Amino acid sequence: MAAERTWRVAVLGLGHWYSAYGLARGLQEYPKAELAAVAWHNKQQRVEFAGTYGIRAYASYDELLEKEDVDIVHISPPVAEIPECTIKAARAGKHIIMGKPMAMTLEQADEMVQAVEKAGVKCLCFQGFFRLGMADLKRRLEGGLIGDLVVMHATGRWSIAEDWLRSGRSGWFTDPKQVPGGAFIDEGIYAMEQLRWLAGSEVVQVEAKMGNLVHKDIEVEDWGMATFTFENGVIGTLEASWTINSPRKTGPSPKQNSVRRLEIVGTRGEIVSDGIGDGRALQGGRALGVRATGRGALLAAPPRHGGSSHHLPRGRQGTGGSNRRGAEVLRRCPGRL
Repeated sequence: MAAERTWRVAVLGLGHWYSAYGLARGLQEYPKAELAAVAWHNKQQRVEFAGTYGIRAYASYDELLEKEDVDIVHISPPVAEIPECTIKAARAGKHIIMGKPMAMTLEQADEMVQAVEKAGVKCLCFQGFFRLGMADLKRRLEGGLIGDLVVMHATGRWSIAEDWLRSGRSGWFTDPKQVPGGAFIDEGIYAMEQLRWLAGSEVVQVEAKMGNLVHKDIEVEDWGMATFTFENGVIGTLEASWTINSPRKTGPSPKQNSVRRLEIVGTRGEIVSDGIGDGRALQGGRALGVRATGRGALLAAPPRHGGSSHHLPRGRQGTGGSNRRGAEVLRRCPGRL
């Protein structure tokens, strides 16, 4: 039997340093792939990253793509550099994990799509990773867990991202030469994709407002809110902002003083997912009126048909992420969900 293949991975850019470090840490525990190299124009940062993981470092993306025999590249520079990196990686025949937002303009995005399709490589957009953690929820929604989906509310409030760990600077994240916008696209793009995926439909109407509510000194918006109408009639709302300014203006990811919440309303019940806290809770649906909120604070909805109230058990504490903990809650109650 032939030996199982080990996929070789490289990182192009350390602008989105937190995703690059997250990937590198994860690969240490994944036997089917290994981190091989990094390319980044900031010497101090690339040397620090390469030294931490014992990999080769390059000053240019072209040099890495030319010299390294890698299968997959994680593209994580400032947004202004993502289109060029993506097109070069595709032409070099590399599969791609692509940072977000994908481009500065729609024209650039179209060129990137064409390059990937022409090369026949796989490209996974970073904002699509939630599908892995929410696949079970998606299946259960489609199976009628809470009836017909009618409304979704997504909220994400953060501090401004740092351009490097503990730098205290927003850097390129708030530079309009490096990004197509501020909080609404940088943070909101996750929920935009999530709402489309859960609705199973495309947006036909958008009503939105953006502005600078807290950070009036930056050149991109720090707050935005939108209402999406989908072709199938589902309504979605989104608030995405950098309005959390405590304990400081910028902070590392994940920002534990932040709010990330998804509420899904159906004709027979609701699901509330806490993206930072203890996972996911169900009220109504095919369960006995159940709701769990916060870190250990449990609230029971009124029981149906005169029965007794039940709580969903909390997921395990740990570093696995809220989606995994929420999925565990659902798995523990198969008879009620």
